[in-house]
Amino acid sequence: MVDEADLMPERRLGELLPGFLRALMQGPRYPVVLLFCGTTRLHAMARDYFSILFNTAQFRTVSYLTEAESAEVLTKPADGILEYDPSVLAEGYQLTRGQPLLLQLIGATLINAFNEQARCGEERSNYVSTADFARAVNTVVQLETNAAFENHWQDSDPQTHRVLAALAWATDDHNRRQFDIDGIEAAMTENRLPLPRADIFRILEHLADDEVLERDGPTYRFWVPMYRRWIAWRWPPQRVRDEMVI
Repeated sequence: MVDEADLMPERRLGELLPGFLRALMQGPRYPVVLLFCGTTRLHAMARDYFSILFNTAQFRTVSYLTEAESAEVLTKPADGILEYDPSVLAEGYQLTRGQPLLLQLIGATLINAFNEQARCGEERSNYVSTADFARAVNTVVQLETNAAFENHWQDSDPQTHRVLAALAWATDDHNRRQFDIDGIEAAMTENRLPLPRADIFRILEHLADDEVLERDGPTYRFWVPMYRRWIAWRWPPQRVRDEMVI
């Protein structure tokens, strides 16, 4: 199994890896079955006639967890330790949309905070309230390193950063969750992050295909609200403005 296989054509996983895997797959006596994991870019690679690693592949989509599965990620590791308010579990799904790594980070943060209070001799209930959950979410958003957010950001170009930063600045989790392309273009102009309209539309559609943004009719919003919070905190428009756009 090869993770992040969509990086292979750029030789970011090594110059020799594609040829090596091709030789394994075509072995006359003991051919190897290869499992590639990556983004929707793998579909585009399959359309390349010369992409022998992908043009005969069978594709399966693995997306976010369901609300019930998300609740299990939070409650099962804490069984007998913490009791979750039902509204906390609902909010956990709403903020993460079932992104497993984020749910695991939030759950670990809550358990660690509870254990730290117990070690300090503080009296507290084992009941996880909405206030406890809000503190844990803020802690996860402001972690020094967080692969759930940083991997996608670092793999994106400065033009995409401009679209994401403008949308994160212009929206929130409740009252202004989404904008159409006119609203996004206006937000980018207001924050001095201009791009041609055709480029903005292309980037929005690409982000929607990758399930970073969600389409709702003519509008777009962040699929994972915590990613919006992280961008608004770590990459505000004034910081993104300093990036070189080629």
